[in-house]
Amino acid sequence: MREVTKTRVFLTILLGVLSILAVLLYFSYNPEKGLLFPKCPFHEHLGIYCSGCGSQRAIHDLLHFRIGDAISHNMLLLPALFFIAQHMAVKFGIWKGRSFIDYRYAPLVILFVVVVFMVLRNLKVFPFEYLAP
Repeated sequence: MREVTKTRVFLTILLGVLSILAVLLYFSYNPEKGLLFPKCPFHEHLGIYCSGCGSQRAIHDLLHFRIGDAISHNMLLLPALFFIAQHMAVKFGIWKGRSFIDYRYAPLVILFVVVVFMVLRNLKVFPFEYLAP
């Protein structure tokens, strides 16, 4: 079993505090209206939507329980949050079994899904135009 060090405990607490502050920030301020949040460099410089475009607005919508708006901003965010939550639950011993992310080909599958989603959301034809934020 891994030895718990003071540094590890400190970093865990720091990560928790920063996460809570980030949630409060996204709950309080709408990224669509504020200048506080960064713009996507892909969209700003190349005019294309990356796989993460709309994620900040989707997080704000999720924190306000507007699931439909969150999906319309970034359809990939909800499954990504599920996989991250399941992975953290396994790591902290809340979920018994194996994390989906730990499987051998999971990184390749994730890369494939992210790239295909990015390509499809930039197509200006029905039905892919609905993937754009």
